[in-house]
Amino acid sequence: MFDKLGQLKDLWQLKNQIQEIKKRLDNMVIKVDSPHHVFEITVSGSQEVKEVVVSELVNNFSREQLAEELKTVINKAVRDSQGMAAQAMGGMAGMDGSLPKA
Repeated sequence: MFDKLGQLKDLWQLKNQIQEIKKRLDNMVIKVDSPHHVFEITVSGSQEVKEVVVSELVNNFSREQLAEELKTVINKAVRDSQGMAAQAMGGMAGMDGSLPKA
C-alpha cells in the first residue's frame, strides 16, 4: 500500500514539473527570419505562433517563391522551438529516456 502511495506522490511531482515547464515554454519566444527577409515569425517554446510579420519585399516575389519562403521560415521556427522545449525539459526527472520504476 505504501508503495502505491509513493507512486502517486511521484506522479503528482511529475505532473507539477510538467506544468512548470509548460509555463516556462509559454513565456519563451524565438523570432525566425526567412532567408530573404520576407517573413519573420515569432514562436513560443510551446510551439504556438505568436506573430507573423510580412515585409514590403513581397511584391518582388512570385507566389511559388513566397510559398517556399514561408515554408522555410515555418519549418525553422518549429525546429528551433522543439530544440528550446527539449532543453527546457532536459532537467526534468525521468526525461533521460528511462522509464519510471513500477
